[in-house]
Amino acid sequence: MTRGTEYDEEPAARFRSEGRQELAADRRRDARRARRVYATIAAVVALAAVGLTGVRLGQDGAGAWTALYLVGGVVGGCGVPLARMGRTRWAFAAICLGAGLASLGDSV
Repeated sequence: MTRGTEYDEEPAARFRSEGRQELAADRRRDARRARRVYATIAAVVALAAVGLTGVRLGQDGAGAWTALYLVGGVVGGCGVPLARMGRTRWAFAAICLGAGLASLGDSV
């Protein structure tokens, strides 16, 4: 075999393409994992905020601070569909905003 023929280039091209396919599979797996993690965290934040709303309503009634718990739960819950659609940065922003709003409800 002489250098530069099609027989020499075929194994090299096959070798290069195998690495790219494995890299692409790793990226897809990492993206799925990130979507699952963000959806889970958003659901936990939403459930915690809604649960705290119920506790707060049982103690001293409704008010603006209690409503912040509920708004934080709704905003945090919006992170679940965002994460499932692949918008993990927006889901992270919704989680942070929801947790922040719910923590403002604790300020009283």
